[in-house]
Amino acid sequence: MSNRVHNTGIRHPSPFFSELEGLKRKSEIDRYLDRKMEEWKQTVPFASHMKDKTININYYKRTLIEHVWRIRLTRVSQSKAIYKIAQISPKAAQQYAHYQADEMLHDKMYIRDCQAAGITLDEIYETEPFLSTKLFQGFFYYAIEHEHPMAPVVSNYLVEYTQAKLQPDIVKSLQGTLGKDMVEGQAAHLSVDTREDHSMEMWRILSLLILSEDDYRMVFRYIDDVQEILALFFREIYAATVGAGPRAAGGGPGRGGGGLRPGRPDRIPLIDPTMENERCG
Repeated sequence: MSNRVHNTGIRHPSPFFSELEGLKRKSEIDRYLDRKMEEWKQTVPFASHMKDKTININYYKRTLIEHVWRIRLTRVSQSKAIYKIAQISPKAAQQYAHYQADEMLHDKMYIRDCQAAGITLDEIYETEPFLSTKLFQGFFYYAIEHEHPMAPVVSNYLVEYTQAKLQPDIVKSLQGTLGKDMVEGQAAHLSVDTREDHSMEMWRILSLLILSEDDYRMVFRYIDDVQEILALFFREIYAATVGAGPRAAGGGPGRGGGGLRPGRPDRIPLIDPTMENERCG
C-alpha cells in the first residue's frame, strides 16, 4: 500500500539554484525592484514626503498608527505562512520562524513614536485600519491557502530590500525635522534591520522556496501584487489626511482622520492640511 501521507515537509528539498546562480538571480530581482521603486516615486502621492523639510502632522500620525496595525495583523497571517512553508521546506520554515520571532513585537517601536507624537493607545485602538491594510492581510491568506506561501516571504523581501535603500535617509531626515526623540522607535527598527541584514536573510529563505523556474517567475508576479496593494495604502492615507482638508484631523474613531489631536505642534513644522497636492512625490 502506498503511503497516504503528503505535504508533511518530511523531505528537505535542495534549492533550485546553486549559491552562485542564486546570487545572479537575486541581482535580477533587485534590478526589478529598483525599477519598481522609480515607478513608485512617479505614481504614488507623497512618495517622498517623509524627507520633506516640513511634515504634514495628520499624514505622519496616521502612518504611525497604520504601521502598528499592520504589524499586529501581519503576525497572525505570517504564523499561518510558517505552517504552510513547513510542509514544503523545513529549513525555510525554521529560518522564517526566527525572522518572525524578531519582527512580531516591533509594533512596540512604532507605539513609542506614536506616544512621542501625542497619540494615545486608546486612539490607536479606536482607529480602524484602512481597507488596503485589510486587503494586504487577505492577500496573504488567499495566496498561502490557494497559491504559494512564498507570497508573504516575497513581500518581506521587497520591504527589507527597499527599506535598506530608503529608510536611512528617511530616518535621518525625520530626526532633523522632528527631533531624534520623536523617531526613536523607527531608528531602533532600522538598526535591527541593518545589523541583522534582513534583506539577505529574506533572500536565503526565499531561495529555499524556489524549486523551479515557474517558482522564480512567480516572485516577480508577487512583487507586482504587493506593490499594488501598498500603493493603495499610500493613496488612501493621502486622501484621508492631506486630501481631506481640515476635517482630516477630526474624522473620529474608525475613519481616515482617526480622531487624532495634533501633538506637540511646537516641535513639528506643520503643513497646512488644506494644501493641494503640488508637493506630491
